[in-house]
Amino acid sequence: MKKTNFFLMLLFLAGASFLTSCNKDEDPLVDPKPTIDFKGGSNYTSSDVTIDAGQQILVGFNAAYNTSTKKNLTNFLLTLTTNNVAQTLVDSTINTDVYSADVTISFPQVGTSRLTAKVTDKDGYTDEVSFNITVEQAGVKVVKYANVELGSFNDAVGSFYATSDNSVYTVTTAPNNQSKIDMIFYKGVTNANTISAPDDASLSTIPTLGVDSWTVKNQTRFIKTTMTAAEFDAIGEYHVFPEFTESSASSIANELVEGQVVYFRTQVGKLGYFKVVDLYSRGDLAKFDVIVVE
Repeated sequence: MKKTNFFLMLLFLAGASFLTSCNKDEDPLVDPKPTIDFKGGSNYTSSDVTIDAGQQILVGFNAAYNTSTKKNLTNFLLTLTTNNVAQTLVDSTINTDVYSADVTISFPQVGTSRLTAKVTDKDGYTDEVSFNITVEQAGVKVVKYANVELGSFNDAVGSFYATSDNSVYTVTTAPNNQSKIDMIFYKGVTNANTISAPDDASLSTIPTLGVDSWTVKNQTRFIKTTMTAAEFDAIGEYHVFPEFTESSASSIANELVEGQVVYFRTQVGKLGYFKVVDLYSRGDLAKFDVIVVE
């Protein structure tokens, strides 16, 4: 009888052990990974974005260990991949249950990149988040014309200039190209060295230019700037023009001096600058560099 009871007890213990083992196998941790997420809010970028070259973005991260495994976070890795080449921005060794970081990233070049943040815990489990950044060229494409010479009404070098194709016209050829003329150069008794719009009233005092009889007089407008000659020269293939303030503009840019830069807008709305390169000694001959939207 004792042997029977002992045998039954062994069977009970074995069964209990078997049931315990089965229960353990049936309740594994579904997801032992840590977590990482982007920070939200108006100051942060957290999803695909398009920006201009030269801009920055602020990206924030919140990471935490798995509350079931309680395995501390050991590494935070931030990479930027452009043209299949990964650049490590941050590679931090850590030992904590939660982690937070803010990173400001600059994008000087045009292109498309993918930003990826990954967190790793003590058991080697990881989680990551990412988004794409498209960087476009800032500003608009411009063209630069160097050493544009404009002269007096009776010069072989004309007084009339068209920004659309960098053409200079004389008193004889300008009337047949009225719709193209954006600027007229002269040296006046009152205004001295001057660039004027074809519709400027001062031209009526200079009958030798013959503008009074024109039927098309483009309304180019000018704003004298504080831009230096060096800043003008540094403008590249693209440029971000400031707002053209109509209340500050005039149909004439007079009393010009060498090195001066004038901002202009043509009748058709094209923006540009001209820089006075040389006024020579005779006074009614001038050389300009011109930048205008292509």
